[in-house]
Amino acid sequence: MEHQSNFISLINKAYENVRMGSYAIDCIMERIENPKLAELMRKQNKFYLDSTLKIQELASQHEVKLSDVDVVAKTMSFVSIKLKTLTDNDSAKLSEMLVRGTTMGITDAIRARREYPVENTELTSIVDRIISHEEEFVDSLKTFL
Repeated sequence: MEHQSNFISLINKAYENVRMGSYAIDCIMERIENPKLAELMRKQNKFYLDSTLKIQELASQHEVKLSDVDVVAKTMSFVSIKLKTLTDNDSAKLSEMLVRGTTMGITDAIRARREYPVENTELTSIVDRIISHEEEFVDSLKTFL
């Protein structure tokens, strides 16, 4: 039973990670004026949306009901992004915000991978891919700082 509990916890953490990342990008996209940064955001959001579908498929196969991002967390993120970009939507400022948020996502995914070990290689592969892709995303964002 503990093994199934770890699977449920890890798949939900992965789902929350990609959903929150996509939500944050949706909140900030209208503020981006730099075409190269906007393209990077679209590419990252596509990764998040594709990952969401993979996680949903895996959850369905294992009859797991996924928990979406908490409404309070979404609201706080939305308000924070809007306030921070109200007077300054410079690419460097936006990139800094995204680096911080994505780094939190990386940290959360690494922690979840350690706290909820599972033998399901498909799920561990998804989580590892999220971590790797978010690390690459942070490196790409550094060019805009």
